[in-house]
Amino acid sequence: MKLFVTVLVEGEYMPKILKKLSDHNFHGSVMPTLSIKKALLNNQHEPVPMFGGISKVIEYDHSPRPMVFVVVKEDEEVKTLARLINEATGGIKDKGFMYALPIDFLEGIE
Repeated sequence: MKLFVTVLVEGEYMPKILKKLSDHNFHGSVMPTLSIKKALLNNQHEPVPMFGGISKVIEYDHSPRPMVFVVVKEDEEVKTLARLINEATGGIKDKGFMYALPIDFLEGIE
């Protein structure tokens, strides 16, 4: 069993990705995320050293990065998911990244 994760730089490809996954009967979860760098720059309590003053002057894009999580039983499904993501994005390079992790324990879903 594997956890397949896709992280996108922007959300513009999400509709295509979700349609492709749904059309191929893959189910999962989508979460908005923020990179550590963006989270630090958005920190209202303590300025980031060296960049604290700059962050007050420069406006940064703090829009969330979408993450897609899909649990699959077979290794072959990881290859299928990677192909579908690449098709939906025209190639993941410079648009995000994807990876799969082994799952040692899972309870609550089949």
